[in-house]
Amino acid sequence: MGMLRVEREDRAKVTYADHFTVVVVYEGAFDGWYRGRVRTLVAGSLKLKEPGEVHRDLRVHAPFTLQGAGFAPEQVARAADAMGVRGAVHFKAAGFAPGERATELAFALHDALVREDASELARGTLAAETLAEVVCTSPRATRLAPLAVRRARAFLHDALADKINLDELAEYAALDKFHLVRAFRAEVGLPPYEYLTHLRVSRARQLLQRGMLVAEAAQAVGFYDESQLHRHFRRIVGVTPGAYARSFVDRTTKLPTSPKANTARRRTLNA
Repeated sequence: MGMLRVEREDRAKVTYADHFTVVVVYEGAFDGWYRGRVRTLVAGSLKLKEPGEVHRDLRVHAPFTLQGAGFAPEQVARAADAMGVRGAVHFKAAGFAPGERATELAFALHDALVREDASELARGTLAAETLAEVVCTSPRATRLAPLAVRRARAFLHDALADKINLDELAEYAALDKFHLVRAFRAEVGLPPYEYLTHLRVSRARQLLQRGMLVAEAAQAVGFYDESQLHRHFRRIVGVTPGAYARSFVDRTTKLPTSPKANTARRRTLNA
């Protein structure tokens, strides 16, 4: 529904939440009051705010920077319903500590929301995973999940270079997006957007082996630009796409080393 960011704040404030809000703390530390309890939030922690609730900062230990993303109640209700939660929808807790799964998902979501080159598939997947993690702990089992994951994987292979969002993927897989992302990660070991990134890097490797320029390969496999291919290629393959491409050029231009080839080379030089 919207985002907010506070930079290097050193004053205690009172805030009111209009939406379900997922807040990540990037730096600093402060004591906050919520529902009669005081918690200390530090860099790397997650703060969750429900609509209609008041949050009061009591003491700022160090200037803090945080970022929040708001979700409408109906969005959170859909996530809860898909995961098997019935009745009034609430967050599981007022927040999570650094290193917890909910916190890591929330930070990844916020990173995707502000990065210009993040895909809609990545943003949608991370939003669904984050909401499912903080709203519900016991998703319903479904026999449709294995088939849906196979359909989703086939869709990603076929539409590798296209712009894909999670709603389209879930519609094709015939399973709601909240179940789909959990089932996909459980079966494949990666969320859909990261699986797609690996598919794209694999395809880029093939194109670079054939002599395609790095910029052209990035566009051909659906990356935002050459720098995005560079970042993911180096992370997954271990070398830059340029170095990878040059290694194949070097192989094809090296002189033969067999005895017969060396004899033929000497004859050519003497001629």
